[in-house]
Amino acid sequence: MVCVLVLASGAPWESAALGHLADASGVVVLKRCVDVDDLMATAATGQADVAVVALEAPGLDASAVAHLRRHGVRPVAVVADPGRDDVAARLARLDVHVRVAAAEVGHLPAAVLRAEDLGDTRSRSVAEDPSGGPALGPVAPPSAGGAPPGRRVVAVWGPPGAPGRTTLATAVAAELARRGRSTLLVDADPHAASVAQHLGVLDQVSGVLSAARLAQAGTLPTRLPSACRAVAPHLEVMTGLPRADRWVEVRPGALAEVVEEARAWRDVVLDTGADLAVEALAGQAGQRNAMTLEALEAADELLVVGAADPVGLSRLARGLVEVREVVGTTPVRVVVNRMRSSLGWSEADVAGMVQGFARVAGLHFLPDDRAGADRALVAGRAVGEVGESALSRAVSGLVDAVHPASCAPGAGGAGGRLAQRFRRRTAGTALRR
Repeated sequence: MVCVLVLASGAPWESAALGHLADASGVVVLKRCVDVDDLMATAATGQADVAVVALEAPGLDASAVAHLRRHGVRPVAVVADPGRDDVAARLARLDVHVRVAAAEVGHLPAAVLRAEDLGDTRSRSVAEDPSGGPALGPVAPPSAGGAPPGRRVVAVWGPPGAPGRTTLATAVAAELARRGRSTLLVDADPHAASVAQHLGVLDQVSGVLSAARLAQAGTLPTRLPSACRAVAPHLEVMTGLPRADRWVEVRPGALAEVVEEARAWRDVVLDTGADLAVEALAGQAGQRNAMTLEALEAADELLVVGAADPVGLSRLARGLVEVREVVGTTPVRVVVNRMRSSLGWSEADVAGMVQGFARVAGLHFLPDDRAGADRALVAGRAVGEVGESALSRAVSGLVDAVHPASCAPGAGGAGGRLAQRFRRRTAGTALRR
């Protein structure tokens, strides 16, 4: 006997689904749950085997599905339109492997029994077979949420010691926007969010907290733009936590969902925290560094920034080893910041050190142009928005490497032409956090 929980959240298919499940042999409906919290509490009793859930149920996120699986409850999603790319993307984010179209809930009993048989080993959907019976087929992989070709997610990370993560993230995002690329800059630092201060944003409303609430309510796909603020043509910002202690309000999995939704309509640049430790705190709603870890895992490419001085390079070497354990095979580019002749090292010397610790997709040097960095910081603007400098040229060369599509002839208008004009391997400025 397969015991089933049902969470329909008032969906019109609920009555028909309950009727089909009640008439099915080998299936018993254990409970109709009123919300996700009720569903998770009932799953924790260990009495249920399968949960039939409405994909649009408020609060249904990856952490809720993970809770079900921990207690041996396998989810089956009922979806209004299984053919849509955004539906496939959401199923993949939630890690739900079995789905049934709302118009075909007569196949729910077969889906429930097959979900119990398959466990979590294969991805399947239930659809109507021409012969009239239920047939199983693989869930199609999502097309990055329907993202246009060339949309990318880039995360900026660096070890402790203020090597310049935020200034680099804002500079890269602003350069993409200058080239005509619609770009979203997300402050995903759970310890010391400062993108708003760098860009002169005085609004006290946190974009990250707003987006996390939308994800929990299940309205993120339609209301994500409301959590973003335009700061320049083609550039929007999702501001970070107003205080470090409010990290508990961002449920695990929320940032990953935000990034997946955002990349459907923007290039995304993520400013992250330095701490990579995975530590669950008793009584708290998540993990302290979950935002940073989710940002790194969601990235198509990672920029690791480190200072060029002896302390900074030592931290960079250790950081490269640590971050590789988190990102796996994700391409990593190293940005050596504040490179200057007074240190007595050549670029070749630093390159030898970096390559001795990690294989990287690229190595970029940013010279110590403190005046250019100060000018941007005091103006509350991103580097490149306050006039041409060694920094802006360096960032332009870095963006050429990270976003080759932005350099294509005709791409990005004037920004793209400037990028072609200054395409070179150069150094950048004193990027300070």
